[in-house]
Amino acid sequence: MKTKYRRRRALAAVLAVAALAALAALIWLLVLLVRGIGSLGTPDMRTPKDVKAVVLASDWSSYFSTARTTEEQQAYLESTLDEAANLGANTVLLTGRVDDDPDQVLFRVKGKDLTVATAGTVTENDGFFSKFDPVNYLMKQARERDMQAALIATDDSGQPLAAGAALPEWLEKAAKDHKLALYGLDEASAAALDAAKAEAESQAAESGEEVEPEQPLLTYVGLTEGSEAPALLRKDGDAALLAAAWQLEEGRGMVLGELGSLLADGSDAAVALRFVSGEELPDVLAKDVPATLSIVTPATGATVYTENVYLIGTSDPAQPLTVNGQTVERTGEMGVWGILAPLNMGANDITAVQGETTVTISVTRSTYSGGGAGAARPDGSEAAAPGQKLRINTTLASLLEDYTNDDSIRMTAYEGAVATVEKSVSFVRSNRRTYAYQLENGGYILAKDCELLDSSTPDAAFTGAERTTEGNMEVFTLTGSGTPLYTHTWEGNELTLTFLSASFTGEMPADLGFGGATVTAEPTEEGGFSLHFVFNDADPLWGYHVRYTEDGTSQILLKHQPKRSDAETGPLTGVTVMLDPGHGGTDMGAVGSTSEDFPQEKDLNLAEALAAKYRLEQLGATVLMTRSDDTFPTLGDRVEMLNDAAPDFFISVHHNSTNLDKDTDGLVGTECYWFYTEGKPLAQALVDRVTAATGREARGVFYNYFYVTRSNLCPAVLLETGFVSSPTEYQSCAGDLGLWAEGGAIAQAVLDCVPD
Repeated sequence: MKTKYRRRRALAAVLAVAALAALAALIWLLVLLVRGIGSLGTPDMRTPKDVKAVVLASDWSSYFSTARTTEEQQAYLESTLDEAANLGANTVLLTGRVDDDPDQVLFRVKGKDLTVATAGTVTENDGFFSKFDPVNYLMKQARERDMQAALIATDDSGQPLAAGAALPEWLEKAAKDHKLALYGLDEASAAALDAAKAEAESQAAESGEEVEPEQPLLTYVGLTEGSEAPALLRKDGDAALLAAAWQLEEGRGMVLGELGSLLADGSDAAVALRFVSGEELPDVLAKDVPATLSIVTPATGATVYTENVYLIGTSDPAQPLTVNGQTVERTGEMGVWGILAPLNMGANDITAVQGETTVTISVTRSTYSGGGAGAARPDGSEAAAPGQKLRINTTLASLLEDYTNDDSIRMTAYEGAVATVEKSVSFVRSNRRTYAYQLENGGYILAKDCELLDSSTPDAAFTGAERTTEGNMEVFTLTGSGTPLYTHTWEGNELTLTFLSASFTGEMPADLGFGGATVTAEPTEEGGFSLHFVFNDADPLWGYHVRYTEDGTSQILLKHQPKRSDAETGPLTGVTVMLDPGHGGTDMGAVGSTSEDFPQEKDLNLAEALAAKYRLEQLGATVLMTRSDDTFPTLGDRVEMLNDAAPDFFISVHHNSTNLDKDTDGLVGTECYWFYTEGKPLAQALVDRVTAATGREARGVFYNYFYVTRSNLCPAVLLETGFVSSPTEYQSCAGDLGLWAEGGAIAQAVLDCVPD
């Protein structure tokens, strides 16, 4: 009987244990269902090119610093993913910390002797069957949205850790337990970030004001051993450089920025995504910098008049180089070099040696005699009789305040403009005796820019105007005849055009095509008339031009302000930009080398303009080019193209240089020139964007009277992107990354200048 009784007790015990095990399994299953099954992890990181990430920074995690219900925390995590997806992201990167608090994390901490704890605002909601894990929930919701999550390793101050740095034990464990990729900076990025901080601290010490460090282009890499997580590129606020770097280097994803900042202004991320949505970038530079030994400038046989000459050449960057026995240090990866060579009077042989290759040129130093001035010879011009008419016969001319000073420009006069001469002044200009003609308003036109007309030429006379529309311009054709020279004043919403030697006896159309705009016509004391236009902020004037027609009358062109578009084709849909690659054909530009293999300034100008055209078109703009190949439109041709096309923006693309009588490698940077004040904001935007994208020095924006910038039709500027007389900066300008960063920066600068 005892044996039978014992067997029954054993069976009962087994059944009890089984029941308890089943109950425990059921409880655990319920817990897993409530908490989310962390062991599922996330799917493998996407194909590198598909990864578009946003960073969930301290401003995001600070949400968990305040007590919330679990349901509220879940809703916050779900909205986070939805907001990231709306920005174009498919990946979220988080530190796992709460508001950069080194002691609190969003993970369910497992294990002993860890220095962190799960955030109290999370654990305070715990129940017996419910222990919420924010990271697990974020991962689960990400999977449902075909998104993914990953970690960024940071130190206790919230700064990203670099590859090779010791990782916090809790972070390694969390990444392993949750099967999350763990990211940190590569060594080069960490060094660049440290250098940027040191520079900012130095500037702050000098200025006494806090200086925010510039963020360099960063690369995040997987930190765990054997990680297959793709590298991620990051450059907040600089779509031009981020997109260029991403497209030119395979196997990398990108970080669009911090979620909070992007929600405040996601325009830069949107531009970056448009830039990277295209096909493989086309080749824009027609020739590569040769990696063979040459002396590019000066040319052999050249005569110079200075004690020194700066030599520029090419070489194999992997081999040592000497010039006249002196070792030449090179920067960059292309092997372009420069060295200052002293010259003796007379002939000088200069020899460059690399391996078995030798190149020798001969340069002659001479004394500049200058030549005798001699007596000034007449240039063939003649005095005009008082009251005689003149007509401008060049594409554009200057109405000068002081005929001896080309800088004293009162107004630009266009070909065909007619005015009356009050008196003629004989003077010497460039060792030639010539005339300046003073007009009725006191300004002067030089004889070289005009022709004298028959004394019977009548004044212009108009009896009204008719309005038509051309694109985004209102065109007023003055009824009557004549092409009078005019001046203008343009302040804010008021434009006054004053026509010389002309009358207006009718009325302008009541409807000017601009909402709320008005115009009044009045005669002037000098025998002309003025038209005074008043616009308003709701429909402002963007630009204007007076066009002289073939049938001998005048048209006033008034341009509407362009606006950003919400069309699917891009924010610049409806905006027209004219790009003018400087020089071309036989005009090499700077430095003026005769070498056919070496990309000259003209080649770099065209390459940069083609890159800008590509990027502008990605944003929806219509882009016109003054040249698309190695041809040379004259300055007059370029101005006529501008006036005929009437674009919304005109940008002449150039590269800078200086005299090669000193070491020029240190003279670097970007600058931009404007003539009319309407072009100054565009000039500033270009300098800001190009220097941010390239890391070059911002030299500033300046007034100057370059031929192609003297337009009132639209903002018109001349951009000097970088110095080709600096071997270091030349390589930046000639490299694919530099060219595409510049092109994207130009497109972004235009976008910056288009109102919403």
